[in-house]
Amino acid sequence: MTSEPILQYADAHCHLHDHRIVKDVPGIVQRAADAGVTHMVSCATMEENFEATATLARQYPAIVPCYGIHPWFLDALTPKWQQVLGDRVVAKSCGIGETGLDFMDKHADRDGQLAVFTWHLTLAQDLERPINIHIRKAWDPFIRLLKKTGPLKTPGLVHSFSGSAEMVKLLIRYNLYISFSGSVTRPGAKKVVNALKAVPGDRILLETDAPDIYPSVPDPDPHGLNEPKNLPAIARIAAARAGVPVVDFVGQAYANARAVFGPIIPAAGVI
Repeated sequence: MTSEPILQYADAHCHLHDHRIVKDVPGIVQRAADAGVTHMVSCATMEENFEATATLARQYPAIVPCYGIHPWFLDALTPKWQQVLGDRVVAKSCGIGETGLDFMDKHADRDGQLAVFTWHLTLAQDLERPINIHIRKAWDPFIRLLKKTGPLKTPGLVHSFSGSAEMVKLLIRYNLYISFSGSVTRPGAKKVVNALKAVPGDRILLETDAPDIYPSVPDPDPHGLNEPKNLPAIARIAAARAGVPVVDFVGQAYANARAVFGPIIPAAGVI
């Protein structure tokens, strides 16, 4: 009789400070642990939630903090945002992000987004920290920026990947990992699945983007709020769609998370 292998997971991108779920973080952390999720990379999105993210990371060793300015929230920037972010990142063992480019809205401040994102990339390069990147409808400007900054010294990731399969090799060249969320579980997710199949096993990460992007599973939460405990369900579907045995797929994704985030996690909590 053989026993079932014990699978471990790391959620590469979520938002546990989110007002919709923050009061339930003790339960979320416990349910994640019960599901085999050992670490959750929780990304701040603006100065206003930096401290909430830091507090959660202090309270729960399983929570790995990242600090950044999301492209949706440029209007909330204070005049000293660079100093506020820089001082916090220098002083803490943490990642950078969520940051990036989002040109879905034709009225978006594209120049502003590019300036803010460029500053984050430079900070990540200078401090050699992992960076958690959001890109939507802005792939060409993103690639042009990468060509200027060069390959990342410390690997980063593009979260909830929505780009093409053809884009994958180019991103890997710049030392980026590709992270897949619940969007890969959707029945019509042909583009995402094609991209998933194009990513080498040693460059795949998994995430929930909690509390958003609830996966397409048989018994969804009636409240519709995602959480890290759902990562195994995402992994099972992603593995099946990639055509890889789930044990191999999950083990590789976990090893990849160690490669990206291990250096910023205190020794006692190493992935």
